Amino acid sequence: MSVEELQNRREHLQEKIGEAKQKRDRLNQKTRELKQKKYDIAHRIKEAKEEGIRHKEKRDEINERVASIKEKRKEYNEQHRDLKKEAEALRKEYLPQETPIEVLKDRKQKLEFKQMTQQLSKKAEQSLVEDLKELTRKIKARKKILEENPELREIVEKQKRMKEKGDKAHEKVKELAERAQDHHVKMIDAFNQSDELYKDLKKVQKEYVLARLDADKAHKKMVSYVKEIRDVEDEIKDIKHQEKRDEMQEKRSAIQEEADDVYERFKKGEKLSTEDFMLLQKAGLI
Repeated sequence: MSVEELQNRREHLQEKIGEAKQKRDRLNQKTRELKQKKYDIAHRIKEAKEEGIRHKEKRDEINERVASIKEKRKEYNEQHRDLKKEAEALRKEYLPQETPIEVLKDRKQKLEFKQMTQQLSKKAEQSLVEDLKELTRKIKARKKILEENPELREIVEKQKRMKEKGDKAHEKVKELAERAQDHHVKMIDAFNQSDELYKDLKKVQKEYVLARLDADKAHKKMVSYVKEIRDVEDEIKDIKHQEKRDEMQEKRSAIQEEADDVYERFKKGEKLSTEDFMLLQKAGLI
């Protein structure tokens, strides 16, 4: 291959080096960006997991409180049932032949519902109103008789207080259960978010590895082009050195030939000039 061809090859390789370097630098930039993205996603995964754990701990803490309050509510309800049975026994003792007050209240509620929901004739309406008045009177009379009994009144008061405690405990259970459920939902959301982010992380990791491999390939390609250029330059240098040696050899051959002619004249006894003697000396003939 001639020097010109080698020089053209060198220029082509230099262009290839530039292209490979640009590609390598672009891919290295991409790997840096993907590395940062991996870090950001990993940080978000950590935050999501920590948030999920916080909500789980809060949920479990509230559920422990719920269990404790449920136990108290159970105790209140049991005491309330016991007091109710005791009160019922006393009511039957003092009003053995009378209709229980609970039955009267139930009848009254049914009549009130009928009055509100049904279209009645004037006569039926009037009859219903009279029945309601009579039931109200009987209920009040029963209450008065029962309330005048100190023992029953005390039990009823205890029953009322126990019911209030049970109701409060029930409301507290509902409130805490809603809060626990809220933390449970947030815990699930946080862990689901962590799982989704982990999927994203795996995708980015794969993309990062491929980009890094491509960057390494581009770098190796660039290095191979640089090595090839050096080989081409060494080849050009060798050719130029050889050309120089050939040129010098040609010059030496021409000088030697001229010196030989001068030397023949010298041997014949011809007169030589200073330049002739210098030529003979340069050729090593004198």
